[in-house]
Amino acid sequence: MTRRVTPVMGSLQAGKRDWIRVPMAVPTVWMATPDGLVCLDLIAVELAANGMRQGWTLTSDEARYAAVVMFRHGLTYSVIAHRIGVSGSTLKSWFPGKAVPDAEWMARPRAPRTASGQQPTLGAKCGTTQGYKRHRRRKELACALCKAAKAAANRHYRRHGTYVGAPEVVA
Repeated sequence: MTRRVTPVMGSLQAGKRDWIRVPMAVPTVWMATPDGLVCLDLIAVELAANGMRQGWTLTSDEARYAAVVMFRHGLTYSVIAHRIGVSGSTLKSWFPGKAVPDAEWMARPRAPRTASGQQPTLGAKCGTTQGYKRHRRRKELACALCKAAKAAANRHYRRHGTYVGAPEVVA
């Protein structure tokens, strides 16, 4: 029979020597922000900072404070975003100077944008059903080749009841 160990806040757990301690004298504090007073649950912040946030979420103020604590401990922005349950873009908006990859090779390459500001869709060529879907997604009028490809796919669907095996390219 295994016993479930309940963590004691501020103490090291067995095998967790890298436990991030949140400075606290009391478990709940009021903090002054530009928006007014906010209540922070420091126990929840400490659990989230150590990756033990399961089944519950932090308030936005608690998440921001937890991010500050984790940045002080040198965690990367992707780990911080995962632990506090926010997106990377939210973290970047909170901390524009800190939320960048540690090294150039860690950053994902960005696809070049077109003149309209959208990223080009790779593989969706005109004259295919995917090209027709690309036109619809961009709210453009479909070209003649894409209309013909969609018509051929629809004919195949009416005959066979499935799009599987429909011609992809109109010759």
